[in-house]
Amino acid sequence: MSPSPGYTDDELRRAVDVSHSWRETLRHLGLAGTSSAAIRSVRRHADRLQLDYTHFAGGRHWSDAELAKAVLDAATWTEVARRLQLTGSSATATLQRHAGRLGLEIAHLAQLPLHENWAQPQLANLRRAGSLIAAAWYTLCGQDVSWPLEPCRYDLVVRDGARMRRVQVKTTTVASESGVWQVNVSTTSRRSRRIYTADEVDDFFVIDGELNFYVIPLESMVGMHGLSLSAYERFRVRSGTVPHSLISPAPAPT
Repeated sequence: MSPSPGYTDDELRRAVDVSHSWRETLRHLGLAGTSSAAIRSVRRHADRLQLDYTHFAGGRHWSDAELAKAVLDAATWTEVARRLQLTGSSATATLQRHAGRLGLEIAHLAQLPLHENWAQPQLANLRRAGSLIAAAWYTLCGQDVSWPLEPCRYDLVVRDGARMRRVQVKTTTVASESGVWQVNVSTTSRRSRRIYTADEVDDFFVIDGELNFYVIPLESMVGMHGLSLSAYERFRVRSGTVPHSLISPAPAPT
């Protein structure tokens, strides 16, 4: 019985067996090899007959069977691409799409542990990163940021149009027993603690151990050496959380 006008089941079987693509199959059947509708129809009938066309590569130089073996034997998508001699930024996406079409088991590729040498963020580095984080935040807010050329009492100069603010950046990973973040806002010199004055600083950009950001004007903390940040919630400009796994032994607050 003919599944569609122009060819029989046996003719379709022979065409699929000797072809390497659906377009070639159409040509063997005497059909136009450029018709997408004809390809869909022929493939539907091939599926009805449960024909094996895993040797088809279409525009690819690898078959479904080769992909299945590469996925089974490889440990990463990069390795799958290498086994199939694929290069380019789209290789992984292409392979993942075909693996999904075939229903291949890919859990062993998607759930690999992170390489032990990969860098991981640690709160122990927050002090060094503080000024960079602050500069990035101001830049994202559309303000111009500059750095002092010589050591001084502020870390950044922030300009928003004609308005200029001198910003001192402080970080902390130290919390009280009740979980309130504590930050030191003075400096130590010759065994004495020195506070910041209005001649030196306009604002403090504070980053706590959960990566909450605060922009606190100096006039809101005049004469103070340290702050409990729970009292400065109105100055918080970003709320963030850090997974416990990233928390390492805390350095002294800055």
